[in-house]
Amino acid sequence: MPDSQQDDDLRFIYDQFEGRKHEFEAVASAVAARVLRGPGHGYREGWITRRSGDGGADFVGRIDLGTGLAGTSLVVLGQAKCILPDSLVSAEQIARVVARLRRGWIGIYVTTGAFSEPAQLEMVEDQYPIVLINGMHLARELRGMARDDHGNDLAACLNHLRYDQGIPITSRRPEEILLE
Repeated sequence: MPDSQQDDDLRFIYDQFEGRKHEFEAVASAVAARVLRGPGHGYREGWITRRSGDGGADFVGRIDLGTGLAGTSLVVLGQAKCILPDSLVSAEQIARVVARLRRGWIGIYVTTGAFSEPAQLEMVEDQYPIVLINGMHLARELRGMARDDHGNDLAACLNHLRYDQGIPITSRRPEEILLE
């Protein structure tokens, strides 16, 4: 049986951004940063892309592996889709993001929905360099952020990510993140 708190959180998240999907991109970027940070590497949020002419990416970040000459940086191209929680992301939608990746780049797809079985199979079989975060994972991460930084208040957490985080909106080329 699904966790009712996660289901309620996911529905709340979707309701907050329905009709304001561009605002969801800041939330997706923050969740991507939380998921991609870890021991032995760092993650840097870059920017949210403009609404039109974004080249298929909604946000840009960078993973740094190692240090100095023993290190490298990878561009992270993010896609954010606020869709009904019971909706499915298709294999074609994931492939569209992967098609925009260059050598040394990875993708991350953050959605309030779920990934279809064919989409998951294609990702594995074709060895797509992409991280998938479905709605339930998104809800778990956001609840964790709310607990850690906002007294477990999910609405306050979402408002902070939406308005106070200060991630810029720009039309820069993704590879420019490697110069920072």
